[in-house]
Amino acid sequence: MRNIPFFLLFLLLAFPAAVFSIGTYAVGDKLTVHATSGLILRETAAPTGKKITTIDYGSLVTVLKDSFKKTPHSVTPFTGYTIKGFWVKVRTSAGKEGFVFDGYLSKYKTPGSLPNDDNDSESGSIQERYIKMHSPPKGKRIDMPKGESRYDHYRVEYTNGTVVEVNTGEGGSEYFIRFNKEMTVEEAYLIGKELWMEDAEKIKSTISKGIIDLLSGDELYHMEVQNKAGVVTLTMHHAD
Repeated sequence: MRNIPFFLLFLLLAFPAAVFSIGTYAVGDKLTVHATSGLILRETAAPTGKKITTIDYGSLVTVLKDSFKKTPHSVTPFTGYTIKGFWVKVRTSAGKEGFVFDGYLSKYKTPGSLPNDDNDSESGSIQERYIKMHSPPKGKRIDMPKGESRYDHYRVEYTNGTVVEVNTGEGGSEYFIRFNKEMTVEEAYLIGKELWMEDAEKIKSTISKGIIDLLSGDELYHMEVQNKAGVVTLTMHHAD
């Protein structure tokens, strides 16, 4: 059986029906802020707690030990979809300590930290470059069957269990990231929105049968996030 940090085991017992926005983490772990407008650090574990500072998007925080009873909190990015989590005590890179909502934290880096290799033909798709920041590829890319109207179709496997699939051709391109089992739907939503929809305008966000769907106003950019048999999949489309 996988070892579970004590405070998470306590949470599972205290809140058996709780939905975790982030995978398991422990005291001492360094997590990245995925709140695009920044994450508020508060003196107490409550939305009414006095504000200490705002931690910038992409910044690292260190999880601190704390003995208080974990308090649930949630944020609703759009109608029908809620990010649920808990308050956690952290230390910023500037040395300030306080409490933040863990629904906007992740072990994954933000897409904003992705190196700009757009002119490097050997660097692969933006999806490949993003996953490569977290895990090296497991061997060479694997070519897959493609139709006459498709330019390229292949997948790349990574040592952490993640798989990226690329399918490009006439009419548009399609990209899939099948994350390892530690990834949550909430984290994938935050990552995908910034990775794929950053330049899209008038985004329509909906959720139906557990599938999160984002579509740009011009319908050129489309993104879906869902959990398939315990594996979170992020699907990204671009229409030509």
